[in-house]
Formats: sequence, C-alpha cells, structure tokens
Amino acid sequence: MPIAKLPDVAGLLQLHNAHGDSAVISLYGAQLLSWQTADGSEHLYCTPEPSLKAGAAIRGGVPVCFPQFSGRGTLPKHGLVRNLAWQIDGDLVSGADQDVACARLSLSDSDATRALWPHSFALQLQVELGAGWVSVALNVTNTGDGAFDFTTALHTYLATSDVRNAGVAQLGNVRFTDTTIGNETNDEAIHDGSVLRIAGETDNIYWAVPAALVLQQDGKPYLQIEQQGFADSVIWNPGPSKAAQLGDMPAQDWAGMLCIEAAQIEHPVRLSPQATWRGLQRLTRAG
Repeated sequence: MPIAKLPDVAGLLQLHNAHGDSAVISLYGAQLLSWQTADGSEHLYCTPEPSLKAGAAIRGGVPVCFPQFSGRGTLPKHGLVRNLAWQIDGDLVSGADQDVACARLSLSDSDATRALWPHSFALQLQVELGAGWVSVALNVTNTGDGAFDFTTALHTYLATSDVRNAGVAQLGNVRFTDTTIGNETNDEAIHDGSVLRIAGETDNIYWAVPAALVLQQDGKPYLQIEQQGFADSVIWNPGPSKAAQLGDMPAQDWAGMLCIEAAQIEHPVRLSPQATWRGLQRLTRAG
C-alpha cells in the first residue's frame, strides 16, 4: 500500500501490537488505510493514486459515511465527514508491549457542516488492533437541543488476491436490492442463501443481514466480518468498465478489492438530544 504517496497533511498514525500486527490511520477522514497481520499480509485495499486535493476523498481503507449514505438524500455523496481533518482523542496506545493497540479520533460540527446540515454532533472513531483482528467503532452523539435522523456506513475496502475467486458466505435468505439495474426504487429480491460470487460490477444492499459474514478466497474462509449496531450491509465492486471510469484507481485494481460495508440505511437512526449511537465492524483473519 502506497503510504508514502499520501499527503503529509493527512497526519498518518501508526499502530502496532505485541503480536506483530500493524495498522495505519489517517486523520484526514479518520480513515483506517492499512491493516496487516503478523505474517505481513495486507487486508485492506487502498488506491496507489489517492486523491490529494482538498475536499476529495481517499478511495480505499475504511471511509466513514455520515450523516448520509451514498446519494440517498440532499447532502453530498456519503455525507460530510470523510474529507475533513479529525483530531486525536486521548492517548495513542501502541507498541510491542500492547496486547491490543488503540487509537481514537474525534470530530464535531462546524460552521461548514451546519451550512449543509443544521445539527450539532460529536463523532468519535475508535480503532482497535488485536492478534489477527481489527475493529472500527463509530460513536455519534447528538450535542444539540433537537432530535435528528441520519444514515451511516463504514465503507470498508477489503483486499483480495482475485475477487473472481472470492465469495461472500453466511448472507442467508435476506432481502436485497441490486442498485446496478435501475434507480433507488428497484424491486427487492431474496438472496438464495448461496455464496455470493463476484464476476463484474456489483452493488447490492442487503437489508437486516446476519451479524457475521465470511469472505472466502479460493473456496476457503479468509476473513470474518462482524458488525454491531449496523443493520444492513453493502457489497460493492465497480467491475472492469466502471473502474476504468473512476479516475482515482487503476482500472485493473477492480479484481483486487471488494467492499463489504457495515451500514444503517433502510431505517435511519433517530437520535435524541444528548444521546449516543454506536456502530462497530470487526474484521478477523480466518484460520
């Protein structure tokens, strides 16, 4: 992963633990960009051509979508916070003597965010790095006087050796919407319980998914993906044609990544004043 190509202003945080695992987090967007297990394997995809201009988002790692998922609303796509500078919140816990390394980042509303979304909020993102696993937790607190609604997601880009030989298991017989075949009012279908295979462009929203999914590679379990607080899951890959149009990733990289996103979309969170909502995604190396 091209850490050296990211801008110095991003403020990259390095996490290490006693087991030899490592992670890299950018203060720009509070984005987990790299997660390597002790064997040196990288489990997150990040483009080697990251957007370096102000206001742009970095394609890869774990972008934070808040308070809107995708274009489902009147705000900019995926909301307001994935291209803002966050602050370190508390001490960074990292080193060869740490069983679990940890970093916390925070962000509050500003004149700029209130101009687009007139609500007061405080966000905290916590990354924990354990032996063969990493977790990302998002806390949303309503610091205003009135309730607000939001949708959200952790837009996780997983690295695969070849997505055409990968699969997503444990989806069960859940409702899903294939957003590649029309607009936001697509008819729903029911997943048949089989392992989902990726042959090209895929953009499916699975509603009320099981709490744990499994990413397979070459027919074997590779990663377990658990989520708490998030009800839905999005599975996305641009496929070769759309990847060639994106402009911020090499066209051939579509085969080396798969997004499995923890999301809250169908039922927006209604958050009362001074209340906090929490959502978490945990990735664990299988085997």
